[in-house]
Amino acid sequence: MLRMEMSRAAGKEPYSIFQRPGSVVWWVRFSIRGEGQIRKSLGTSDEADARRQAAKLWHEAQYRKENGLRAVQRSFRVVAEEFCDHMDRLSERGEVRHDRGDRIRPLVERYFIPFFDKKPIDAITDADVTRYHEWRKSYWTSGPGKDQTHIEYIRAGKRVRRPATEMRRVPSLSSQRGEAVVLRQLFRQAAKWGYINQSQIPDVDTPRVPPSPRPSYSTGEMTKLQRLALKRMEDKKVNEEVRRDRTILYAYITIACCTGMRPTELRNLNWGDLLGYREGFNKRLGDRDIRIRARGKGKSREFIPLEFALGEFDRLWRMWEANHDGKWPTDQDPIFAAPDGRRLTSLNNSLNSLLEAAGLKEDHRGKKRDAYSFRHFYISQQLRAGVDVFVLARNTGTSPDMIDKFYGQVSVEQFKDALRPDWIA
Repeated sequence: MLRMEMSRAAGKEPYSIFQRPGSVVWWVRFSIRGEGQIRKSLGTSDEADARRQAAKLWHEAQYRKENGLRAVQRSFRVVAEEFCDHMDRLSERGEVRHDRGDRIRPLVERYFIPFFDKKPIDAITDADVTRYHEWRKSYWTSGPGKDQTHIEYIRAGKRVRRPATEMRRVPSLSSQRGEAVVLRQLFRQAAKWGYINQSQIPDVDTPRVPPSPRPSYSTGEMTKLQRLALKRMEDKKVNEEVRRDRTILYAYITIACCTGMRPTELRNLNWGDLLGYREGFNKRLGDRDIRIRARGKGKSREFIPLEFALGEFDRLWRMWEANHDGKWPTDQDPIFAAPDGRRLTSLNNSLNSLLEAAGLKEDHRGKKRDAYSFRHFYISQQLRAGVDVFVLARNTGTSPDMIDKFYGQVSVEQFKDALRPDWIA
């Protein structure tokens, strides 16, 4: 143990000041019940000044303790790092989604810590947060990130490095809202740990994101897309590998339009998730019925698909048999699979190629369509067919409010005759 030069007045106060060997800077040491011994540099070589600072620190520590706070102030940086470790543990235990745990640390380390840094967390005000929001909006355009060439982040437990060129813009309202949610969560956790009082949590505004539904398809557009997908699938000029990819894509589009499943749910789909499928395999199509177990977005559910999806599941089943010497897939095997049985993680390249060929890559607003657009087509069509919004919300794993927000125009459309009564002379 290092020998320390103690102050001549040590023992007369509830704290001691000392100097480390070889240093002229004074430190203070005292104990707080429940928190053990606290040591802190006083940053001065003047003993009288050190005594004044030590007394002040001790009295502040007592006051904080009496008011339910930790005895010594923590900087934002220290609390933020503790918060990241806390979220990592929650992620490892499965108490929060893994992708959420992976996103938080890069966000905190890239934006929150550089701005608030060593400022005591209990001294951060509403005004500081407002200034942070402005700083963040210009981070990649005229701020610290303007000259940065690459960014690193964690994806699926692996560190990924990519160019920063696409970041050079003001963050979208959706991004601003997501980051504000994490910042507010950090301050709330700091309050739970006793670093700040509830009244000291600054007001972190979450920008309101106006409803912006993803682009869907009209019935005519979907007919055009499926006909082209079928034609491309049956093209004799392409090799077997391309034909196989196009067959999977055609089945994917049809199943997505008949179920309203999210892309993640479709990717996670196994043969065991088609409840009742094996039992009805040898029956006529009209006598068969299935339920689907969907997993994705951190939740799972069972729902009822349209019967037309069965034919495409049969197509993928036969494809599996052809690739595996007539063997049936197990319940754990993926429905959308490569020839060797591995799960396909994305069909985006094939889908984008088809959309370009059909001239349907963008809707009338100029918004790009993607795999999520099939879910919107399904919900829109079900609303037009008069399906009750509460039943539809339950079947698609969303809320009536979300359907009303993004599909309200469809709900009005289905009542157009009732909204045009014959009362005008």
